[in-house]
Amino acid sequence: MVDSRQELEARRRLVVGLGNPGPDYAGTRHNVGFEVLESLAATLGLRLSRQERTRGLGPVKAKVAEYRSDQGGDAVYLVEPWTYMNLSGEAVAAYARFFGIRPDSIFVIYDDLHLPLGRIRIRPGGSPGGHNGIKSLTACLGSEGYPRLRMGIAVTGFDASDMADPDFVLGRFSVEERLLLDKAIPHAVQAVRAWIDDRPLDEIMAHYNALRVEESPSSASGSGNEPSSPAT
Repeated sequence: MVDSRQELEARRRLVVGLGNPGPDYAGTRHNVGFEVLESLAATLGLRLSRQERTRGLGPVKAKVAEYRSDQGGDAVYLVEPWTYMNLSGEAVAAYARFFGIRPDSIFVIYDDLHLPLGRIRIRPGGSPGGHNGIKSLTACLGSEGYPRLRMGIAVTGFDASDMADPDFVLGRFSVEERLLLDKAIPHAVQAVRAWIDDRPLDEIMAHYNALRVEESPSSASGSGNEPSSPAT
């Protein structure tokens, strides 16, 4: 029996990591979504490959990998939009439309200034909360109803206005901060793998939202390389 289009769309999924492309942005706080997605790809034995294709909506720049379980399940596409953060939705929407993937089958990983470094928070949807990458996704998908995993990047020693400055999110982690982040990333990867393996989202949230790796470090680094603000 041939599956209906609706059934096929229900099984196809995207996992998206948000960040900015190129070496100037590698390792910055705003690129934590890329780091988690790349770690996920490594655990799955995959390598993200650069693609620039026209998929009905014009040129689409992204790094992409395709995952299928050993049981031959339906494909899960790992996508890094290879654009500036505030254009992230263009590539995600293009792939979603090309593969027929609904918003609730798109799992997005990104940084969050409202969470302490070392914490993760999973939600089934919601507002952008000031994050330009999420604003772009919501506008391009026409929906806020896509699950997401937020990686905390807030640290002590900075007030809210300091952390809202582009120099903070485009700066790099101190040694102490990096140690804490490196403890949180495996938990994020496990959470995404649980979603890929069809565990109910409420169970994933109940487990991983409660995890704490340890208290945030008391000191924060300076800003490293700080490219211009359109990347935020």
